[in-house]
Amino acid sequence: MGRRLAFGMITMLLVVVTLATVLLVRAERREMEEILLEKGKTALRITSPRLVRFALTNPRAVVDELEPVLEDRDFEYAYVFDDTHVLASASDPSAPEGPHAPLPHLSELRPSRPTERILKNYIEILTPVVIDGKMIAGIGLGISQDLLARQARRMRLRLLLVTAGLMATALAFIYWWTRKTVAPLLQLTRGAERFSSGDLAVRVPVTGRDEVGTLSSTFNHLAESRQRTIQEKDRALAEAKRLYRNLKIARARLSQAERLSAVGMLAAGVSHELNNPLGIILSTAGNLREAMGAHSTWAEDIGIIEEETQRYRRIIQGLLNFAATGESHPSEVDLNALLRETFALASRDARARALTAEWALDAHLPELWADARQLQQVFLNLLMNAADAMEGHGVARIRTAESIEGGVRKILIEFADQGCGIDPADLDRIFDPSTLPRKVALGSGSASR
Repeated sequence: MGRRLAFGMITMLLVVVTLATVLLVRAERREMEEILLEKGKTALRITSPRLVRFALTNPRAVVDELEPVLEDRDFEYAYVFDDTHVLASASDPSAPEGPHAPLPHLSELRPSRPTERILKNYIEILTPVVIDGKMIAGIGLGISQDLLARQARRMRLRLLLVTAGLMATALAFIYWWTRKTVAPLLQLTRGAERFSSGDLAVRVPVTGRDEVGTLSSTFNHLAESRQRTIQEKDRALAEAKRLYRNLKIARARLSQAERLSAVGMLAAGVSHELNNPLGIILSTAGNLREAMGAHSTWAEDIGIIEEETQRYRRIIQGLLNFAATGESHPSEVDLNALLRETFALASRDARARALTAEWALDAHLPELWADARQLQQVFLNLLMNAADAMEGHGVARIRTAESIEGGVRKILIEFADQGCGIDPADLDRIFDPSTLPRKVALGSGSASR
């Protein structure tokens, strides 16, 4: 754009200067012609009264009288003539010989006003010589047009120098002006390219209050609005993803709750149906043991029947506990002491006798208001899972700590083991008792105080 602007301004300047040069040269040439003609006419008017007495008797003397006039470099030649031939002539020694043109008729000349005629390279001024009211001869004074051409060349040379100076000044001005005017446009163009490539933070400087400044300000407002729109869109998309994720979690929990509810109802129904025959078996076994006595050979078998029946009743009671909503009986619980007690309880089981604990308990932990029995059941299940995952040998790390999240005090209870971990395919079913894998790794949990 800057180059096109410079080219256009230079072209316009050249056209204007060329026209001005032509017009000035023509005007100068006409003015020079008028000056020379007036000068020649004045010279003839001054000298013609002295030439009258020589016009008939001695034409050469007329020419001699004109010699002082030819000393002026503006005049090239002079001659005296009649209707038929040149009577006498004189010229500047450094000038070429005068024209050999047809002589004008004396009748065409006017005594009161010199006559002009244009020849090939000369301008002639003609005036008659009048004696007693009769034109007896004529005097011609020649002016070379080469003089006018030289004057025109000098004028053109001066105008050329002036034009060169004007063009140099114009180029300097154009360079400065284009840098000042086009530079903001270039910055705007580069900013638009960066914006189209994805750089929404790009801004262009506003350098003035003209059209370019208004365009730059509009571009900045557009970029800022676009950036704000995309940021809001990103925030809305992130919020939608969060809500969708929460919805999936809620649906999974609802499905899990429905499955647990179904399992609980089934367990409750089966437990009630099994309790009655198990009671009859225990009662019958007791009657048999009393009837046969302690030394009977069947006493050991009857004891096995009673023991296994009691074990089945405990399993059924566990199912009932799982199915029942159960009432909670919260109280002040020393969490660290409860964890140590639960680990000691787990160690009595054959599966966890080789299990060791690595403690990291917060000594300043506040007491927790909770149901100690329910907490102990959770801890015991986690420890037994750890023992199964490590095949009865390994270290279970147990840690407690207090934290504040969102202005709410919370207690962290963390279990970790060195087991094989849970298969990713089973993660969605870890709370389903019917599908829980035998060997799992411990997770971690937290409770709010």
